Amino acid sequence: MADLEFEFSLRPDSDPVLARYVVQFIGKAIIWDDASGTDRVVGEIHGHKLDLAAAIIDGVEQGLLLDSVCPELSEFSNTAFGDNGCYYLQEMADGTLEKQQCSGLVYINEISVEPDYRGRQIGTELMSKIGQLVDVEDSIIALKAFPLSEEYGRKVPEESVERVKRFYERLGFTHIGGEFMVKQANLCDSIRKRLAWRKSQPLASTPDRLPKRPH
Repeated sequence: MADLEFEFSLRPDSDPVLARYVVQFIGKAIIWDDASGTDRVVGEIHGHKLDLAAAIIDGVEQGLLLDSVCPELSEFSNTAFGDNGCYYLQEMADGTLEKQQCSGLVYINEISVEPDYRGRQIGTELMSKIGQLVDVEDSIIALKAFPLSEEYGRKVPEESVERVKRFYERLGFTHIGGEFMVKQANLCDSIRKRLAWRKSQPLASTPDRLPKRPH
């Protein structure tokens, strides 16, 4: 959609303790509504970026940090991490894969698109903006692939659940248990380009001796 615009905001968690390690982000897809004469939000994405590396250095227990952010993250950590921490597979120079510890976790709490605007790649665009606007390198992106019920208390049709899962599978997410899915952030297009650029750069040579400072 040519007239579609995106707005993203990032802010530290409101809890001063969590603020050192947790950033909340909100993304919005906006169009101009001629009928009302105002901007209209037709899609949103909400989530958290957790700096696991900083928390580890400061001696904060990873499970305790995840539990403190939101109840769903606690459920996710029990499914995905157990007691072994967060890991991803890194492709090495010889083509082999090695297990690396995550420096961060990006958890998507909710993504929604208005019914009249579904099927127009709005959800895909919102997801792609995360890799461009949020520091996700060496992180895992995770979410619960279960659609919200449009009517409180009403069971979500199975076909809706499968449709949502297929959507995330097309974006590169894989199932890890229950309704949870994850994606290695280094597979995001923007991160892949960044890593490819780094590999193409020659290593800087270090001079044998530094020039003397003039007196």
